[in-house]
Amino acid sequence: MNSSQSDRLLNTEHRLLITGFLALWLCAFSHAAPPEALLPESHRSLFETYCYECHDSVIEEGEVNLETISFNIGEDIASAELWQKILNSLNSGEMPPEEEPQIPNAEKTVFLDDLSNQLVVARKLMSDSGGEITMRRLNRREYVNTIEHLTGASVDVSNLPADGGAGTFDTVGASLFISSDQFEQYLKIGRAAIDESFARQAARQQGLKVIRVEPENTVNPQSHDKMRALEDTRERFLAWKAGVDKAIAAPENREIVAKIFNEDPRLDPKDFAAAGYRFYIYAQQLKGAPNPTDFGFTDDNKAVFSYNGGYERTYHLIKRYAELPHSDRGTYLKVAWGIQRLDISPDPKDLPPGTYKLRVRAGTVEGSDPSRHFFELGHPQRVNGVPYGFAGRPISGHQVTGTIDNPEIIETQIKIGAHTPREFGIQEKQPTNT
Repeated sequence: MNSSQSDRLLNTEHRLLITGFLALWLCAFSHAAPPEALLPESHRSLFETYCYECHDSVIEEGEVNLETISFNIGEDIASAELWQKILNSLNSGEMPPEEEPQIPNAEKTVFLDDLSNQLVVARKLMSDSGGEITMRRLNRREYVNTIEHLTGASVDVSNLPADGGAGTFDTVGASLFISSDQFEQYLKIGRAAIDESFARQAARQQGLKVIRVEPENTVNPQSHDKMRALEDTRERFLAWKAGVDKAIAAPENREIVAKIFNEDPRLDPKDFAAAGYRFYIYAQQLKGAPNPTDFGFTDDNKAVFSYNGGYERTYHLIKRYAELPHSDRGTYLKVAWGIQRLDISPDPKDLPPGTYKLRVRAGTVEGSDPSRHFFELGHPQRVNGVPYGFAGRPISGHQVTGTIDNPEIIETQIKIGAHTPREFGIQEKQPTNT
């Protein structure tokens, strides 16, 4: 092979390579033609024979012109709706009218089959966005996650519009529209999140801050104070009750006592002891009965409740827990009456928005019921100044596997936003909380 032959062969190979390269590019950029819902043109003769007499471009009975109708069923919604009407009219026998020539069954069957199939194709084409996402707003879940990702703030979206959807889907664009009022709500929440983000940044510059709560120095002294208050209540009540008992025994009150028993069906005149302390709420009706205000009670009912509903219900339980061993090292959580929680109530200024670590040193009592080896963390609430569980559901629940002699450290995270309560409580898992 000489040089010229070699050059020609090389050039030929280059041309082949280049041609192949172009072919690859052509393959890469060529797309299959989009599907169409086309009715075969052969069916136009059916219209010419059985329909044009009433539905041509001149007469257009019912404003239907079949002479110029496009056989591209999926061309637009109006065309698809017209073809659907044609299908319904032929299926029901409404068209052609009874007095006009009828379409042979075989020809009609073929036409209806083709039309039905192409309507299915058209419906699919018009419902398909071609992979494009419909413009929509973020739903609640997405907005919460986005704001938290961008700013670190956890926002309350309860005032945002509800998320519509199809079935279990909450990202259907058609239902996630937005009005000007809703837009303002999004802006308001966004501004609050930005403010909280700046507060978080400022808090980071303050450095590490530790808030320590020793329950043996907080809860336990409260228990002893409560015991002393209940003991004082008992002494005052018994002194008042002694005076009422004298009035009950006085002859001038015999008819009054009988009247009280007759008017209150919950009192048994044959069994005064069974009445308990209920009779004493009527003490002021008795002649010579002592005034409850002289003993520190606002009225008879308050005197009875302070003893019966206060001292008798709670004193012995609090006393029992206060006298348990190891009270110098911590406090016992409980599910019944008394001080049930360990509250953490720092100055709100010491807890700017941010994420905090909470560590609890806890242990179980040897031989205790395993179902009681759990505690809950939440925001405490009070009813009439008395601790009364949590406000809302607990933030978290935790199992304790350590013991008093070998306690464990349980660590969890708490996220505090601009409007998060700054007080936290720890209580034994309550039987009603699942």
